[in-house]
Order: sequence, then C-alpha cells, then structure tokens
Amino acid sequence: MRWGPPLSPKRILALLLSRLDAERAERDGVAADLSARIDEVAGFKAVPGDKGEAGEQGERGLKGEQGEQGEQGAQGPQGERGPKGDTGPQGEKGDLGPRGEQGEPGPRGEKGDTGSTGLPGSKGRDGKDGRMGRMPRHRVRDGAIQFEMRPNEYGEPLPFQQINQYYSGGASLLQWIDYTTRFSDTPTLLQTIADGDVYEYTYRNGTLYRLVPSGSAVDSFYRNFSDGDLSGLVAEKHASI
Repeated sequence: MRWGPPLSPKRILALLLSRLDAERAERDGVAADLSARIDEVAGFKAVPGDKGEAGEQGERGLKGEQGEQGEQGAQGPQGERGPKGDTGPQGEKGDLGPRGEQGEPGPRGEKGDTGSTGLPGSKGRDGKDGRMGRMPRHRVRDGAIQFEMRPNEYGEPLPFQQINQYYSGGASLLQWIDYTTRFSDTPTLLQTIADGDVYEYTYRNGTLYRLVPSGSAVDSFYRNFSDGDLSGLVAEKHASI
C-alpha cells in the first residue's frame, strides 16, 4: 500500500469538520425517525420487553483538566485531650540570669513570745578581803576625839565615854582610843559576822580583836575570837554626838 503526500493542517481540519457534519446529519435523521416512531406508538400501551444484554464497556475518556481549588472548609471541633506522655529527659542547666533588683523591705513581723527565764548561774568564788586602811589622823582632847579634815585642820570634837580595863596585866590604864591608835602593825580583816567586821590588831605585848559594827552593836576590843564568837571584853567605845 502506497501512502500519499502528508496532509496539511488545514486539510486535516477540513476533513474533521466534514466528518462531524456527516455524523450530525446522520444523528438528525435518526432523531427524526425516532420522533416519528414515538408519535406512532404514543397511543399504545407500552409493554416492557426483555432486558437486553449489557453492552460492552466503552473506552475510558480523556482525563479532564483539574478544577480550581475549593475554599477552605470551617475548622472542626477540638478533639479530646490525649493521654499524658512520658516525662522527657531533664535538659541541661541554663546560664545564670542577671541579678534582679532588690525588693522593698517587707512589713515588720509581730513580736515573738517572751522566752523562759534561764537557769541561774553558779555562784562565783568569794574574793579575798582587802586590808583595812589606817586610822585617819586625829587627836584626843578633854575626852573628845577630833579627826583631821585637811592638813592641820580638825573637825568638831566628838565626846565619848570609855570603859577602862587593864590589858595583859599591865599597871597602866588604857582607853579605847589607845587600842585604836597604838597598834604596831596594820590591822587585818579576819571575818564579817552578824554584828560587823572583826579586825586583828597587833601590839608590842599581844593581840586584840576589834569589832567594827555595821548596826547597833558597840565598837569594842576583845581578847579572844574563835568560830565567829568574840569573848573577853577589853574596851568599848561610848560616844555621843
């Protein structure tokens, strides 16, 4: 079989149009004949005929062009919350942030309860008694004693009455003021008793014990002092001011 020369596009288009016109005329004739037959049998009751066999499936047509994208639909309702997942690993420690500004002082708190009183501390050791100072400078005149206030200046006379006793069997009569001023060594404080302080006085021919009263007792000299008791009165001071 021999092929002719290739057809031009115009020739091909003309043949297609001619073919379409022939098919359209054929369809029009079929439609007119079908219309006439319908009119012919319109008055007759149609009797359903037997169902014909299924025709063969035609060829699949060409895929049409993709249509335009439709508008986005409305958002559906939120679904239920899913179960809690496993805890993830701890992340690395972040860098230290900048220091914040100091806040304002808070309000003052309420006063707390008073604490209980502590236990008393142990008593400290008693200190040593100091040495008795010397008798102030004085002079005795006319049964009265005067104490020196300033150099060569004496205070008013203080009269007193004296119980005179002999001491150590001496033949001379001594007064309270004699025992007070004629000691040979500085008097020493021995003990403090209920009536006052007891001092030891040392003389050339013996020792006496003087009670310097702290209350209503009388300033006196004694021969003996033992276990806080004075005995053997030698002389005592009786002065009225």
